[in-house]
Amino acid sequence: MKLLISFFVAAFALQAAPVTALRFSPDGKHLIISRPRAIEVRALEADSKPRKILCAFDKVTAFAFSADGKTLAVVGGTPGDIGGVHLLDWPSGKVRGKWDVFEDVATCVAFGPSGKLAAGGADNSVVLLDLRREGRVANRFEGHTKAVRGLAFAPDGKLLVSVSADRTVKSWDVLTSKLLRSFGNHLGPVHAVAFRPGAVSAFCVTASDDKTVRVWQPSIGRMVRIVRGHGGPVFAVAFSRDGRRIFSIGQEGIGRIIDADSDKVLHEWKAHADWVYALAVGPKGELATGDWRGEVRVWRVKGARVFRME
Repeated sequence: MKLLISFFVAAFALQAAPVTALRFSPDGKHLIISRPRAIEVRALEADSKPRKILCAFDKVTAFAFSADGKTLAVVGGTPGDIGGVHLLDWPSGKVRGKWDVFEDVATCVAFGPSGKLAAGGADNSVVLLDLRREGRVANRFEGHTKAVRGLAFAPDGKLLVSVSADRTVKSWDVLTSKLLRSFGNHLGPVHAVAFRPGAVSAFCVTASDDKTVRVWQPSIGRMVRIVRGHGGPVFAVAFSRDGRRIFSIGQEGIGRIIDADSDKVLHEWKAHADWVYALAVGPKGELATGDWRGEVRVWRVKGARVFRME
């Protein structure tokens, strides 16, 4: 069955800076957007003004929610100086704790299913934070030689995968911090990684400057397939909630829907006229995309029909 995607459900006004991070709230009612020194919270189903939560980071780069939806991890920092992870109570936005443990901007963050929290930085480091002691690191994962761009825990929480500007995809044992495997198949910097939800075999997908999306089975050290076709670097990638589809987008501003069990591209659409750095999947199947000019668009995918919400 061919999948189609709607015209954008909503487009939020242009801002002065690129959108580098997006996340839907756990209930799907709000969209969280990165802004300079702030987090913007937009209500999706109500005509209300956006709420801004000020933060200490000059640049906000990524978000992650805890499994219970009560904690929002925000990462960022000042380029070339400092980076960190700040934990906020959701939805109040009150800061619970700060882990300013990077020597450059913190670039990515991921919660594991058991509550562990990992983060990566432009200083080439990957760390597991000690959430019982503010500002402390529990473990370090050493091996990347350039900025870390993305992180994801396997569904069972035992494996952590990191991707980097050094062109590698690395898998780590979470308990011991041991490097299990390093894949050098990508021909350019790797920008994003996501695990297939609930998959027993723990497949993950990566996006790269080499214009490809690649599917991996990191537990056994195998690259499963390559999906080509993007005309430029791919900056963001994500799975649908049911794990059946892969969404990818990047420099061209063209989004793609890929069948997760093959390399078949089911649909593509022109989402933005500019580079797209941020992509998020909502609990009801919505997509959000954010571009270089600061514009955010929200989309809906629904079977083989096209929907547009007025």
